Amino acid sequence: MTEERKEELRQLLNEAMENLEIRLDPANRHQLPPIINVNEYRSILQQYWIFHSINFLSPVTRYEPHIVNAIMKSKLLDFVTEEFASFIHEDQIQSASFFMGGGPTGYSLDHLLKQLLKIAVTFGVERAISDFDRCTENTSGSFQYIALLDGINVKKEIQVFEGMRIVCLSNSLSEIPHYLLPDLPIPNMSVDLRERTLLVINASVSPIFCQPFPEVFQEGFHIINHLPFRAGVTGGKFPNFNEDDFYEKFCQALSLVCNSAVRVSLQWQFLGEHELFNLSGLGVSRMSQRTGADQFRNSTAAGETQIEKAKCLYQDLVKLDSKVREKLQIPIDRWIKSKTSQTLEDKIIDLGIAFESLYLSGIDSKTELRFRFSLHAAWHLGEDKEQRKALMKEFKSIYDWRSTVVHTGKLPSKTRKTPFMPEEVEAFITNAQNLCRDSIMKILEKGKFPDWNDLILGEGSL
Repeated sequence: MTEERKEELRQLLNEAMENLEIRLDPANRHQLPPIINVNEYRSILQQYWIFHSINFLSPVTRYEPHIVNAIMKSKLLDFVTEEFASFIHEDQIQSASFFMGGGPTGYSLDHLLKQLLKIAVTFGVERAISDFDRCTENTSGSFQYIALLDGINVKKEIQVFEGMRIVCLSNSLSEIPHYLLPDLPIPNMSVDLRERTLLVINASVSPIFCQPFPEVFQEGFHIINHLPFRAGVTGGKFPNFNEDDFYEKFCQALSLVCNSAVRVSLQWQFLGEHELFNLSGLGVSRMSQRTGADQFRNSTAAGETQIEKAKCLYQDLVKLDSKVREKLQIPIDRWIKSKTSQTLEDKIIDLGIAFESLYLSGIDSKTELRFRFSLHAAWHLGEDKEQRKALMKEFKSIYDWRSTVVHTGKLPSKTRKTPFMPEEVEAFITNAQNLCRDSIMKILEKGKFPDWNDLILGEGSL
């Protein structure tokens, strides 16, 4: 905007502040006063917007500013319409808050005006003018991807990549900023969030306004494919960020490095309520549950060393040839699943599937599978003759245990006069899990699966 236009907006906003009334939304009659004064409203917004106060009973979303002078309101709306004309279709404007789960048809200009007034009330008229001026350009806005991680815990904040950090929540819910929590009433949540671990990703979306599409309700029209909004991680390393793909690969890397099943149990996005383009008025949106809420009971401590190794391993996963990545997906998934399976039998079956995908995939012959399985594994992991002999014995046992469980549904015991003791079974499974992890890590290190014929002939043994 020109300086003349900024001065015009300054006068309009100052007049609006003198003609402002803070009214309770008629749909939110919760024994609250129908009108509160501007100072009280300012205090509420500052607590919620600036200090991120976690008070789910706060009336912040139940009150809205109204300009009581109709002529004054009309002048301000006309000004908004003129400046945002290129983003408006039939008095509707589409905001990047759609990226967070907003309405497909856009928002009325009244939403934009009320958001501008809220900013003026909370931060002052000059801040409102500055935000308005910035938003008239084809610029970007900030938001955050947030994921609740199961399987690891950290004691301090650790940077992952630029714009990404792993944080530990406080033991006291009252000390946790509300943007780091799912937008659910805490008493009804089935998961304890205290001292939990979050992955917080600072991101940006561009542009922040566009025209709504009149075809939005036409059959076959997919608005998500037509809107221009694109998101990237702050810092530029992930310009076209896909959070689901990143979560999957990074959690796999964390799992392998920490030797623990690290998974996203809840994920959501946060858009600052103070952003002018946040026309929904909400901060947290698109929350979804990925895994059960009870996974946290098994977690491993992680520090900067583990996170740094996970970063490197994540990059190895990303660089893999697509065919190798697809082939390695089953072993990784099944190894992680073996860490969370409830029964010992399920753990052995999961590991059996992982091992067969590693060592028997692509083999046409159905004969001598036990021998081939143990031979491939021994040559892949073993460094010398004695080590390979010992590994062959271990992998033959793994194959036998898996076969027994699959065919009988029970743990093997016929080779002994008494059943295996629980600690023996757990030790056997732990050893098998470690061998499976070592197998996966070696393939990731090489970037490919071995050629079994070349390996056994000795070309890859040194």
